[in-house]
Amino acid sequence: MLLSPPRLRAGLALTVAAALTATLLSPYAAPQAFADPSGPQGSDAAARTASRSERDATAALDRARAVVDGRVRGDLTMALRDVATSREALVGADRAAADRLLARPGDSTGDDLIDYSGETIAKPICSTSVCVHYVTTGADAPSLADADADGRPDYVETVLATVGSVRTKYLTAGYRAPRRDGALGGGSNKFDVYLGDIGQGGYYGYCIPDEPNTSHNRDRYDRYSFCGLDNDYAEFATHTPRENLQVTVAHEYFHATQFAYDAFEDGWLLEATAAWIEDEVYDTVNDNLQYLRTSQLTRPTVPLDTFSTSGSTNGFHYGTWSFFRFLTERYPTRKGGLPKLVLDVFRVADGAPGGDDDYSWQAVDRVLRAKGTSGAKMLASYAVANRRASTRYAEGATNHYPSAPLGANKRVSQRTGYSHTFRLDHLATTTVRLTPQSVGSRYRLELKLRLQPTARGSLVRITSASKGGRLTTTTVALNRNGDANKRIGFSSATVSWVEVTLVNGSGRFRCFTQTGTSSCHGDALDQRQPGTLSAKAVR
Repeated sequence: MLLSPPRLRAGLALTVAAALTATLLSPYAAPQAFADPSGPQGSDAAARTASRSERDATAALDRARAVVDGRVRGDLTMALRDVATSREALVGADRAAADRLLARPGDSTGDDLIDYSGETIAKPICSTSVCVHYVTTGADAPSLADADADGRPDYVETVLATVGSVRTKYLTAGYRAPRRDGALGGGSNKFDVYLGDIGQGGYYGYCIPDEPNTSHNRDRYDRYSFCGLDNDYAEFATHTPRENLQVTVAHEYFHATQFAYDAFEDGWLLEATAAWIEDEVYDTVNDNLQYLRTSQLTRPTVPLDTFSTSGSTNGFHYGTWSFFRFLTERYPTRKGGLPKLVLDVFRVADGAPGGDDDYSWQAVDRVLRAKGTSGAKMLASYAVANRRASTRYAEGATNHYPSAPLGANKRVSQRTGYSHTFRLDHLATTTVRLTPQSVGSRYRLELKLRLQPTARGSLVRITSASKGGRLTTTTVALNRNGDANKRIGFSSATVSWVEVTLVNGSGRFRCFTQTGTSSCHGDALDQRQPGTLSAKAVR
């Protein structure tokens, strides 16, 4: 978890380098570190693969060290995850540096975040499934106040109870428990949580998948992990210390849960769903509302699967929690008190032995297709809803959700039409509003749409607002080339405006490329798709 404000929790997605091609429904391929170098290229291909792997691993290490040192803003958990999943490609001093980052706080070198060296380590306080580790001296020590005089510091007991409560909620909802670590970190086979003064560096918490890559687990991507939490949350004023602890545990322990399915999964999915579940578990804290400022509610032309830690889209992946809130409000079936749809996504994204191992967008689309729709169609519905977010989400008005901006806002008269040319990236949308100006009752709005083929994700929704405030949304039937002509009512006496939502719902990717930043660590195949919308009033 990162610095506050805003509190960011993700980092640079691991760049992997296998030149594999995958479309929306193709099977998920192994990360490059496990790719088979055999074939006609022989040892030369293996050498090139190894070289790329080392470069990518070094880049992940440099990024993580910069985040830990506070030299760049970024997310701790994903940055450390990227080091953990690429560590085997590092050599020499870089391998040693990675080992220091990934070490547990109680190890001789700490983990460069919490280091118990030179401090008095207390016996961990444990439940039947979780152990909380702490020290009684030094900066990392929590308050040792013990109101009930049971020999267990109140704060440590609160952390244990909070983790236990969250764990129970996730298990009851059907999620897999984090994998057991084989008695690392203190001799127990329980899930380990370490307390330390990470708040002074601006961090709330983090989780690290610390199971090394070996020949024994090359075909499985589930990993065991441990978490670090702040020792008092006194540095953060946005919420109370207890509230900050609660949402941090909900978020970070969900990462540990995710790692039990696939620690190599796309960062945007891991962070978006972790931010989503915070509000499902602790609904009144509302910490994730801050992320809506950088999301498709405010930037619909940014691809939904964007994972960004820099520039104007920094932290965009957190705001994507709103997409999963949108989906779970429309498909509200619950299991154990939590919406089941996200569980379904992780079940098909499962990289453990026997799992389907779909990649992020592939898993989302597959779950939605089983419900009779698709990822692209729900992206279009999401875009339409985001134009009026305060009324289209259960908590939209109460929590002041922002509304997505228009791509264009134009008046159309009986004499003056309008033509809009645009380019849309994959999994992105834009909306054009057309308002009748002195248009007679016998006139209709004629729309001519010239988009890209529907196989590349083109979709169009039209929303018409009557003078009485009634909204009607319809789907335009495009031909296979992405073209359509459509006429709808447009009299100034009866119509307030018409909005045309244009969608690039493409989920086609070339997976595991060297430069990939989209789903499956790949490149989107349908970027910057051109299109034209023409409108005029006709009789």
